[in-house]
Amino acid sequence: MPATDADQQEQGTIVVSRAPDGGRDQFRRYKVFIDDTQVGLIGRGRTLRFDLPVGPHRLQLKIAWCSSPTLTAMVEPGEPTSFRCAPGGEPSEALSAVTVGAADYIALQRTDEPMEALRVPRDGTPRFQLATALGFLAGCLALIGAWIWH
Repeated sequence: MPATDADQQEQGTIVVSRAPDGGRDQFRRYKVFIDDTQVGLIGRGRTLRFDLPVGPHRLQLKIAWCSSPTLTAMVEPGEPTSFRCAPGGEPSEALSAVTVGAADYIALQRTDEPMEALRVPRDGTPRFQLATALGFLAGCLALIGAWIWH
């Protein structure tokens, strides 16, 4: 049975974008919970979309025993409700972030538009410089190893 215009008007979208920067949790994904049900995993620099019925929904992100605050997302028909997440706090606060600050470990905030529209291209220069330095170091170690064995 095809969807009618009335059915489509009763749906809205929650968009969750994760910041592409931030050292903490860069190789880990956050669990996305809507109305206390896990609906996905979001990695660094990614955006997820969830079609939901119109009305209020609870949104929270979790990783291990840590989480974001729970926010209420008011889903409107045909318009996306956008959120941005990133590691919360300062890197120097790492110990307190996983203990007393575990409920604010992930920063979650409402935004006017999805982050993918705000994304700027990355410059590959730092990665190239790091790869060059590591290659040079590996070459030096190989030469030292050959000199010792000879």
